[in-house]
Amino acid sequence: MPAGRTSLPPARLSTELNRLSTACRERSLTVGKLLPGMAPRDQALFTAILSVGFLHPIPMPGVSTVFGLVIVSAGVRMAMGLGPWVPARWHGRHLPGRTMAKVFAAGAALMRRCEKVVKPRGLAISAHPWTQRASGCGIAFCGLLLSAPLPPGTNFPPATAILLLSIGTIEEDLVFLAAGCIALALNVLFFGAILLLGWGGVKALLG
Repeated sequence: MPAGRTSLPPARLSTELNRLSTACRERSLTVGKLLPGMAPRDQALFTAILSVGFLHPIPMPGVSTVFGLVIVSAGVRMAMGLGPWVPARWHGRHLPGRTMAKVFAAGAALMRRCEKVVKPRGLAISAHPWTQRASGCGIAFCGLLLSAPLPPGTNFPPATAILLLSIGTIEEDLVFLAAGCIALALNVLFFGAILLLGWGGVKALLG
């Protein structure tokens, strides 16, 4: 068995998202109630689930900061080779149940399409512990971007990088990991341009 592989295959992400969507419809959720329902086998499944909420236009006011910081924590712990953990003071934070149900349902539909093409590839690299730790660093950086008070519409680029890196880590797929690295580099360029030119300057440049 290649280094870094687990004895049991991780749950399909679409299955986890469907379960979360049902849980959010059935009761009011806090972060503390949500986490046990995820049953993640590793940090990558955890960060993938949290990132899908920012890949569509459903608004989630106030959630990006909380989820972004949780992703930062998960990414850092992944980089350190540690398991999932969330600060106790965040466990009581309430989440918008109906909105999150729609978010997770949309994420499940997206992941069902992705799961048709994702598979273990390049295991000598993708399954190596140091590759997973490097992915954790990239995920933590993009989580920091999610948590920052940036203009509306800027959550999509870091969330995309987080999801690609997470899927690549979960499925040990070098193609998705490479795509995640490209997305990470584009985030550095994009947000670097915002820092230098301002949001108005970037919109003018893109327009």
